[in-house]
Amino acid sequence: MRAFVVLKGNSPFRRFWLGMLISRTGDVVTVVAISWLVLDIAGPAELGLVVLCQGLPRIVAGPVAGRLLDRVPPRLLLGWDNAVRGVLIGLVPVLWSVGGLSVTVLCVLSAAAAVVSVLTEVAESAVVPRLVPASELDAANTALATNWEAAAVLGPPLAGALVAAATAPVALVADAASFFVMSALCFALPVIAPVPADGTRPGFGAILRLPVVFWTSVATCGFLFLGGMTEVLYPVLSREVLHTGPVGYGLLVGAAGAGGLAGVVVGVPLVTRLRPKWRVPAIVLAGTVPFALLTTTAALVPAVVLVAVAGACWGPYFAVERTLVQRLTPAAVRGSVMGARTAISALGFPAGSAVAGTLSASFGPVSVVVGAAAGYLLVAATAVAAVRCGQAGRPAGVIRFRR
Repeated sequence: MRAFVVLKGNSPFRRFWLGMLISRTGDVVTVVAISWLVLDIAGPAELGLVVLCQGLPRIVAGPVAGRLLDRVPPRLLLGWDNAVRGVLIGLVPVLWSVGGLSVTVLCVLSAAAAVVSVLTEVAESAVVPRLVPASELDAANTALATNWEAAAVLGPPLAGALVAAATAPVALVADAASFFVMSALCFALPVIAPVPADGTRPGFGAILRLPVVFWTSVATCGFLFLGGMTEVLYPVLSREVLHTGPVGYGLLVGAAGAGGLAGVVVGVPLVTRLRPKWRVPAIVLAGTVPFALLTTTAALVPAVVLVAVAGACWGPYFAVERTLVQRLTPAAVRGSVMGARTAISALGFPAGSAVAGTLSASFGPVSVVVGAAAGYLLVAATAVAAVRCGQAGRPAGVIRFRR
């Protein structure tokens, strides 16, 4: 309810939240529509190349986007970011209609869209503390995390319906229009003055000088790595252990998404009753238990329940972790720190997917469950190590570091 109160009483944040909801849903439609289009004109190998072009540029662009958000009015950056993405996505159906679309062109357009999209991605962490009071950060990040989960649950069926009813190029026309709506909402944001520099080294240097932020970032990269493992695990588990095929796979993914959405709505208020330094470890450990129990069942219904419970336990992670890091990072370098974190985390998901694929092929899906469960324990231990490096949960100005 606090999240909805923030949305109701803060019109600039409400516009930003609505724009992010549209943008996140548009991102999902883009992935589904372009994936289907690539499979139509080429094949799975080419699809992997396009997906790579959608992800790798974020590693380089993240730190640059963060520094820009610290020094340039965010409304201009976000407005032009989404307008450019609308043009790039809109070019795909235009080129398709005139016969000029190829995998190479899709790779170039996907990479260009990925470069500019990082501005919006980093802004979700860097700009929000400049739109809401510090006391409302938990509620604001909960509202934004709800966007992620809602897009994950509703976006794929919406994208699939658009592609099935009107073909992938037509779906991309609607997608491009959504980015122009986001652009208009961003240009309507208030003018936010650049943050004065305070001499703190930006980017990766700032992360290294903030031990709590550093170790929390390492934990989050590990959390995303394990998310990549589960992305590969679920289809293999449904086929080789549950023996249900695509239907079971769809149910597992849907259960994870629905559980995550419930976890954001219900779990964040519960977790924030804990002391700040124990919130992230508690979230990780709570989800590890039901996830590990997947090794004990070969039936679909118990597996769906366990995945849903694990998703609900892990659901609050990003809202809580983001609030912690925002409060621990000096305002003068918050954008560059968030950009550097984006570059670090961009490596986690694809690396986890690759490791899970290798483990599944060599030892079977149960080994992936065991390995991922052990990994979650390591992530929780890393989050505890962050606590030992400083006084987690205090504003950046009063952090004390141990030698």
